[in-house]
Amino acid sequence: MLEGGILTDLDIKVDKKVIKAHRFILAKNSKVFYSMFQKDNLTELVMENNMTGETNINEIIIPNFTSKCVQAMLEFFYTGDINQIILENNVDELFVIAHKYQVAQLIYKCEVFMSTLIIGNICKKCQNMHVNS
Repeated sequence: MLEGGILTDLDIKVDKKVIKAHRFILAKNSKVFYSMFQKDNLTELVMENNMTGETNINEIIIPNFTSKCVQAMLEFFYTGDINQIILENNVDELFVIAHKYQVAQLIYKCEVFMSTLIIGNICKKCQNMHVNS
């Protein structure tokens, strides 16, 4: 659904790239997006992102993140999973964006991956200490 752009109702602009998405999917997966799409918040969102329009959000600008990171978060929204290579190479940025948009399951996936890095580093240090002693 994400890649095909079928029945999308939202453009996400990031890094001079436009990603087509569905408001419902974003709202379902993120408390922040859910709050954004509430009628009471439309005026504030329009002003905050310099958008035009009175009653309908059809464009969101996401600054300070790469398009790869935003795309990975969106793929997580649609599939419930994240590409392991993308996670490994972008865990820091994914962790930050997951916190910003309050995506608990993505935060958890990042934390689990980061904990394996910590355990791996500790094991390497222990091996080095054993070899050097």
